[in-house]
Amino acid sequence: MIRSVRAGTLRSTALATSLAFVVGLAAITADAWAAEDAPTAKPAAQDTASKPAPSKTAPKSTAPKAAASKSTATKPGAAKTDAASTAKTDAAKTSAAKTDTHKTEAHKTEAHKTTSPKSGAVKTDGAKAAPAKTEAHKATTPKTPESKGTASKTNTSKTTAAKPAAPVATGTVSNRSVPAPALVPATRQHAAPIARKPVLPAAVAATSSTSQSDKEALASVVELLRKRKPADATEAEASISDPVARKLAEWLILRSEDNGASVERYRAFLDANPSWPSQTFLRRRIEASLWDDRRDDSAVWTWFQNESPVSAKGRLALAKVMIGGGDRGNAERLVREAWRNDGMSEDTENTALDLFGSLLTAGDHKARMDTMLYGTDNEAAGMREAKRLGSGYVALAKARIAATRKGSNLRALLEAVPSELSGDTGYLFAKIQLLRREEKFAEAARLMLSAPKEASRLYNVDEWWIERRLLARKMIDSSEFRTAYLIARDAALPARDIYKTEQEFTSGWIALRFLNDPALAAQHFARIGVGSANPTALARAGYWQGRAAEAAGQGQEARAAYARAAEQSTSYYGQLARAKLGLPQIALNSAPRGRGAERLEIVRAVALLYEIDARELAIPIFGDMGDNGDPEALAGLGELTARHGDARGMLLMGKAALNRGLPFDHYAYPVNGIPSFRQVGPEVEQSVVYAIARQESAFNPAVVSPAQAYGLMQVTPDAGRYVCKRAGIGFDLNRMKTDPVYNAMLGAAELGGLLEDYRGSYILTFAAYNAGRGSVRKWIERYGDPRDPKVDAVDWVELIPFSETRNYVQRIMENLQVYRARFGGGTKLQIEADLRRGASVE
Repeated sequence: MIRSVRAGTLRSTALATSLAFVVGLAAITADAWAAEDAPTAKPAAQDTASKPAPSKTAPKSTAPKAAASKSTATKPGAAKTDAASTAKTDAAKTSAAKTDTHKTEAHKTEAHKTTSPKSGAVKTDGAKAAPAKTEAHKATTPKTPESKGTASKTNTSKTTAAKPAAPVATGTVSNRSVPAPALVPATRQHAAPIARKPVLPAAVAATSSTSQSDKEALASVVELLRKRKPADATEAEASISDPVARKLAEWLILRSEDNGASVERYRAFLDANPSWPSQTFLRRRIEASLWDDRRDDSAVWTWFQNESPVSAKGRLALAKVMIGGGDRGNAERLVREAWRNDGMSEDTENTALDLFGSLLTAGDHKARMDTMLYGTDNEAAGMREAKRLGSGYVALAKARIAATRKGSNLRALLEAVPSELSGDTGYLFAKIQLLRREEKFAEAARLMLSAPKEASRLYNVDEWWIERRLLARKMIDSSEFRTAYLIARDAALPARDIYKTEQEFTSGWIALRFLNDPALAAQHFARIGVGSANPTALARAGYWQGRAAEAAGQGQEARAAYARAAEQSTSYYGQLARAKLGLPQIALNSAPRGRGAERLEIVRAVALLYEIDARELAIPIFGDMGDNGDPEALAGLGELTARHGDARGMLLMGKAALNRGLPFDHYAYPVNGIPSFRQVGPEVEQSVVYAIARQESAFNPAVVSPAQAYGLMQVTPDAGRYVCKRAGIGFDLNRMKTDPVYNAMLGAAELGGLLEDYRGSYILTFAAYNAGRGSVRKWIERYGDPRDPKVDAVDWVELIPFSETRNYVQRIMENLQVYRARFGGGTKLQIEADLRRGASVE
């Protein structure tokens, strides 16, 4: 056993560690564009990738073997329609998440609260897929509840299968352990999507070239910033005459730490360059300066005359001026908003209390405590608030922190909480977590169904959804399908779009495949992707609407839904829809042309970074422009990255642009990110190696995960030793860490070994590369063997209990189809054959 969890998203990568002064580089990561089922940025409940637990330390599975693995098994929810025959004759790409275009989307589980994920889009886009790990490594990898590595057990003797049972007529679904309200049609509508800011046209450069002396001065600026000498960098900048080079130097200085820049300097840059990247980042810098430097009322008023605060310090600075001007009402609103929702240092908190303590109520302090105690980033702030509220709240805060950290003393700490606080929503959240970890799933479900659903009482609706998702899957494994549906359906509307999509999909999928209620399922599927341009969300919505219509015998509606999904042919679900329709080809957009783009400032700026050998400093530019940039400038940047062979920059920009619905397929799938290497094990298709590297490292050969997985293929030392021993070659740890050729060779050898052991099955190989052989073995026992023709391979993938691995397998499958076309292997779509690969069980 050589691999446990490949966990994490590119968020955890050490992007340009030698250029640490470029603040925010690590935030522009896979999350910046990663998969829909995975997360990039970091709200309170960060969608980084869910990390399956090490199977070696997990309790032994006690769930009976999945029915599907037997020759007489019934497929989950297999409706008696002509769906199967239609599928034979009639035929995801990573969804971002930056708030869903930039947050990748590996789906986060509790592990993300305590450990940073590893590079890869779904290990979540960003999250977060880790390198090869041995069983020994698994034993040290942090566990997440979703990845317990054990078949779900219930506390009743009635569980008869760990996988979905045969279809059940609507209204007669078993609900033995949890009393719940009757099923009713889902009528809740999503909130209207937030409109994107209009895209500003990229500025045209005043000059067409940069002198050698200006390039040398720009290189000097970069070197001085590396040495953390911003004042000297500013002096060097003054010698640059070319406007583009000088503007780039100023942008780099303003992004650097401790640069001493004044508010006026920041503002001058923003006013003159509204289309340049990092607008919000620089605005936060201004607001921090207004507060930290105690700028006078005039400076604060001047800045906020046409701006709204985007940070806690901005809100507090403006509130202080408002109080001085007699506007106590609006000042109080700003203070309470910052206090209830924003992270602050202890010094900022103390200053805010000195200035605004009289505006804050006990309710504000309780709200801050609750908000800060979701996740580990702000638990010290949560405890400070608890101390202000009294000893009972301190006891509650200790219990909640133990729940987040999966402390062994959680039950004792919960029992120490005063009885009058036992109805607190934070207490209920911790108690549900405890019961689930103790595998008392029925009790946890009862408590969840009694919990409040109003967002105002939950404080962090995304964390509550994650817990509901974990619990719903435990109830599926316990054959409590109706309860699983209610747990998913009754969630408060999540905040992040990726979780909104996931909540509707989970509810609809359970209704369709386990409750045999296609009409109910269709209502949920119809709400996926509303107002979105994200290919994965749109394809998922269309494909599953098609499945629901097909199950209801509505052939025309099914074909129309599949046709909508099929438009997104770089997406897993879009590819499945094309197969449903009998469309034999994958359709890819050619690279857009950046006609005259070299005249644009931002394109020239990136070209200069390439020329002075500082391409890593372009990472924030690629991420921001991919999310928000002018398509003409994006096309020019794409051509530039291609000319310089920058697979990493190409992918970051292309993926983010593709998630906006722009035709950047060509750049989102670079074909030059892996050096040539010799294969030392069973031969692996080139497209498979690229599909894996794209997800694992985003073609960053220097990336290192917290789990000590290295390089392009995210190989761990244990995995490297194992594959070298198997191949009969020597192992060199230093080369594995630093040599991309050697790293790619080892990763490909591991893939080849897995393919050989799983008799060519891509599903099992990709799942094991991410979650480990031990986990895959348990899933085969629980859900059946996807190589068995009687097992629905699409359902098997959806049943994978680790959201990271589920997303990972889908992303690799979709990558594989695209890469075959990109490498000139033709545009023939093979996803159905790939899902069935290795068919026929011994």
